[in-house]
Amino acid sequence: MNWKKLGLSSLVIAVAGSTTFSVAANAVAKGVSKQLSFEQAGTEATRYLVDYLRIDTSNGPGIAANEKAGADYLASILKANGFEPQVFESAPGRGCIYARLKGNGKKKAIILLSHIDVVPAKAENWQHGPFSGEIHDNELWGRGSLDMKGMGIAELETMLLLKRSGHVLDRDVIFLGTADEEQGGAMGAKWFVDHHPELIKDAEYLLTEGFYIDSAEDGNARYWGIDVAEKNLLWLKLTAKGAAGHASMPIANSAPNKLARALQKLVDSPMRPIVLPEVREYFKSISVAEKGQLKTAFADIDAAVKNPETLKTLQKDSMKAAMLQNTFSLTIIKAGYKTNVIPSEATAELDCRLLPSVNPDAFVTEIKSIINDPQVEVTKIDWIKAEPSPFNTECIETIKAVAAKEAPGVPVVPVIIPWFTDSHWFRDLGITSYGFLPFQINEKQIGTVHGINERIPLAEFSNGIRRMYLMVEKLCSSK
Repeated sequence: MNWKKLGLSSLVIAVAGSTTFSVAANAVAKGVSKQLSFEQAGTEATRYLVDYLRIDTSNGPGIAANEKAGADYLASILKANGFEPQVFESAPGRGCIYARLKGNGKKKAIILLSHIDVVPAKAENWQHGPFSGEIHDNELWGRGSLDMKGMGIAELETMLLLKRSGHVLDRDVIFLGTADEEQGGAMGAKWFVDHHPELIKDAEYLLTEGFYIDSAEDGNARYWGIDVAEKNLLWLKLTAKGAAGHASMPIANSAPNKLARALQKLVDSPMRPIVLPEVREYFKSISVAEKGQLKTAFADIDAAVKNPETLKTLQKDSMKAAMLQNTFSLTIIKAGYKTNVIPSEATAELDCRLLPSVNPDAFVTEIKSIINDPQVEVTKIDWIKAEPSPFNTECIETIKAVAAKEAPGVPVVPVIIPWFTDSHWFRDLGITSYGFLPFQINEKQIGTVHGINERIPLAEFSNGIRRMYLMVEKLCSSK
């Protein structure tokens, strides 16, 4: 790697409120210590992230698994810094990495979790190659820079800094990288939980991807959003059957026609609003940064969702709207095999995301009631339930303390995210799990996740390392 060519040999990352602290760096094995600043930690981590992004760990149908290469790379860094990582091959080409920094055992451990795989990317659609790891205009480009190799390296750098600091920790800190998150986690987090629960049975908390620090247009933080719950995933299949025939003689009640009518009814029947306590707290907390109609609506969200016009305004923000109602998206439609043949069967698949309080059977009953056609069968394809984590723990108070020192007056708020992460596998074990991406990013930047031109500003990457270190160090430090 030619770091000079990349511009990293003289890279300087400006970090708000950065400090310098004494640590024993890689040279500790030789009895040498040196001063290391968060800027230097950011530069070191940037080098790691560049190489990590260049390892294509795409995960999707028909793609050969390659997460083990990513796990091996992370293991090589940990080994070079005095750790004893373990890499587990969950399936051919698939790998999970585990490492532990020992504390004094006074408190239960914390897991820093990331996933190694990324969604596929087509190079021809990107301004700079998705697996190039290139730096342009002080931004690091690459698939996974935000989702979630960037956070994975921030967690890894935090492990290195904690070890070098020599601080006495009340908790063990576990570094865990898993495969297959983008396809559900069966060969990643689920596999690890099923095969090696003994390695994490002593954990109290887990931090992984989730919400982020929401950035306003003026560059200031609106709020720090902490994912305390994820909407439960319910996939449904609609099946309509009818007589087959020649397309020249239409059949009014054909399978495709039945399905089309059922789908139209669903599209015309939006889900009713539901305001959960966590969501009420979220909107009330962020109302202080709003003006006009939104300020009033957020301050009393229960009243706002009952007003049809205000509800329409709220629904323009798809992220916030998803926190207020169950949703479904039509993703797959199948029918027929030849243009002039009316098929005897037509199917559609729905990706439904349910709020934590909603019973899936009750939701299926509601879907059937809207369709109101016994000739259209509704069946479950998959159901993944994620229990919420409380918002009054030592971990949350620690994050609030770090936020208050960096940005006084900026609220830390609970968020229910519409997507799912690997955290639900660990919540099932009783581990209190939170999703928090410690980077301040705006809507445009978060829009590149699973899209094109994904990248992370170098300064904010370094800021995220600082925040991650301060949160974990404070939560784990001996009092």
